[in-house]
Amino acid sequence: MQLFANLQSKHGHHTAIGYDFRHLFQELAESGEADVGIVSTEDGFSPLGASRKFFASDLGIPDDEIRRLANWNRFENKQVTLVALGSRNKNGLLKGIILAPGANTESYLQFPASVRCHGPYRGYYYNVSYEAINFACKHWGAKKLAISHLSGSGEYHEDIATCHAEALAHFCDAVPDSAPDSFIFCGCCITTEHLTGIRRLNAEGEITCHRPIKTIFQDQGGALLIHLSW
Repeated sequence: MQLFANLQSKHGHHTAIGYDFRHLFQELAESGEADVGIVSTEDGFSPLGASRKFFASDLGIPDDEIRRLANWNRFENKQVTLVALGSRNKNGLLKGIILAPGANTESYLQFPASVRCHGPYRGYYYNVSYEAINFACKHWGAKKLAISHLSGSGEYHEDIATCHAEALAHFCDAVPDSAPDSFIFCGCCITTEHLTGIRRLNAEGEITCHRPIKTIFQDQGGALLIHLSW
């Protein structure tokens, strides 16, 4: 991991924000740099497609189950939903993965084009980020989060990375005892230029905080669906 920024919460906790664009979840897990992965639902030639066999082996979850849930969340589900897959393998490296939606999913298209025409819909990416971090850290005890691009291949945008970092900062302020030690951007389609907005966060010293949204949890045969609404 290359360090990009050091986030300090208002309670004094430090979280390293870093990147590793050469590696994905398997390499980060094997090197001890990731214990939870937040991954896009896009399959095929993508971080999920490249990592699915590793996820299946490490988590003890059938490959076709991961594929089915990812495709459902991308192509069929009109709600904004996180699919949390906790490890079923006591000897696995990862605590779990979260299949997170982005701009290439049905749930994103429900929002008016007017809020999407000038770049990513920030409210969408912020809420998805916050609830994914919140669940991974509070329910799985994650300390080292790794996230790939939550967008179509080649369609990543600086605002997405900024939303991830803002959500992370608000979580660390709100729940300092569960704050992670690191947050790594990994894989393809992300560059250091996409991360530059992170350094502009809170440049004026304004104190901001998270505004809670409604979340509904649904057990889905070994997977936990977290439906978001705001």
